[in-house]
Amino acid sequence: MEMSSIYKCLILTFILLLTMSEIDARASEQEGIGASVLPVQENYSTDVVYKEESILIRTGTSVVVDMEMQSGVSIKGSPYPNGENTYEQLKVPTQIIKTGGFYFIVDCYHNQILYHNQMSTDIRDWKVLTRDVELPHSIASDGNMFLVTDTERNRILVFQWQFSRFRHVQTFTAIGKRPHYIEYDRETQSFFVWSSMTGEMYVFKTDLMTDMVCLSQIRHIFELKDYYVRSFSIIGDKILFPSGTNSYMILADKNTLAVEERYPVTPEIAGMAYVLNIGKYYYMTVACDLKADQKKATIIRTTDLTSLSVGEYETIYKQISSMPNGIPYYIDYFDGAFYMTQHNTSKSVVKFQIQNDMIVNTKMMF
Repeated sequence: MEMSSIYKCLILTFILLLTMSEIDARASEQEGIGASVLPVQENYSTDVVYKEESILIRTGTSVVVDMEMQSGVSIKGSPYPNGENTYEQLKVPTQIIKTGGFYFIVDCYHNQILYHNQMSTDIRDWKVLTRDVELPHSIASDGNMFLVTDTERNRILVFQWQFSRFRHVQTFTAIGKRPHYIEYDRETQSFFVWSSMTGEMYVFKTDLMTDMVCLSQIRHIFELKDYYVRSFSIIGDKILFPSGTNSYMILADKNTLAVEERYPVTPEIAGMAYVLNIGKYYYMTVACDLKADQKKATIIRTTDLTSLSVGEYETIYKQISSMPNGIPYYIDYFDGAFYMTQHNTSKSVVKFQIQNDMIVNTKMMF
């Protein structure tokens, strides 16, 4: 064969391979998994700068930074407001939880946290923990300290029950960008606070010598920087993150945040608010789709997270809520039942139970 013919064959082969690659990429996009959705390498760069001497652990996907037990700003002599709630209805509540012996409702769009010592269904009965917050999203307690995410101000506020009232005792500023979710992990006696836009987990501990909350570490997943991810769930020694604008879920090591698994999802369910594991199922609240369309809000479940990439899951919104067009958010378990907040509905708190993987005893609360 002449050399010119050989070159022509090589060129044609190259063109054919390139064309096939483009076809595969387009097919992948049509299935809802963009060709470049998942990171293509295990080593990531970030423009977040940490002092080298403060880095405790570095992995291919994360870093753990020692914050030397920073105590934030101590609020000495602060008042005990604990005022009465003046609203008859909740406005976009994000969480209802029982912790530290009290019930709390995060009344997000009223810029307040409510509390009560019993589950009253009359919102006017609840007292106000604080109104010094802008669009708060969650609260957690170790039984002594109560931490609140002041989301739009990038702060964490610390409260303590003193003399039969709550008092604001500490403030932490510059906590990432829009800190959304907080959970107390009893195993490590730590508060985990998630910065929803920076891929950073702020870890707080209580100093038993001073009885003050201190910022212990920052754990950073590089690939989630600048993506909007609303929460996380601690499952044993792992942390599971729902999908956000990154279009995939992440399973990471709890102590290092090193990424262990990635689960792509279709655009219709990308805007997840929360995920939790109950029985053999993973339950996910979906606040919107990838384009932020809240009309796609729903609740889904699956036994296999890998099935989400091809749109295989069970839609269970109508099994839980009788309110049409609701936008579900966080789910918490207490008093033998699950409680879910939702908005865009006349009743915004749903109570339900799960028995043998069956959803039973649903009730719209208030």
